[in-house]
Amino acid sequence: MAKIDPPRPDTRRIRTEIRDDLGGRRILIVEPSGDLPNTLNNLAGGAVTIARFSSLTADLLMTTAPEVVLSPLMTSDHDILDLAKRLEELGFKGALRAFCAPLPNARVILTEVRQIWPEGDFDILEVHPRPD
Repeated sequence: MAKIDPPRPDTRRIRTEIRDDLGGRRILIVEPSGDLPNTLNNLAGGAVTIARFSSLTADLLMTTAPEVVLSPLMTSDHDILDLAKRLEELGFKGALRAFCAPLPNARVILTEVRQIWPEGDFDILEVHPRPD
């Protein structure tokens, strides 16, 4: 029997969605990973600040005034649930975006974060690895 390759993701559509969601906005990146530079290529008109999870304070949020906080879904230091809790405690009113490889069921994570941070604007940006 012949092997059938899975359909390739429409990476142009994914890049367009990320550009539309993040382009031109003030972004606070918490604990960036290696996947991030490819994700943010060709974004224009915004400002980017990078911070560690441990450095998130009300003062940092007031100084940087991010419209979007962007973080990997999971790091060695925290996961997106920890970050959502911290942002809720700090009174952050902007958007929170997690990025990760494609997930089998992102709705589970979306539901968990929305339970922790019901007033928050949360979404997941699924980033496909670059083809070899």
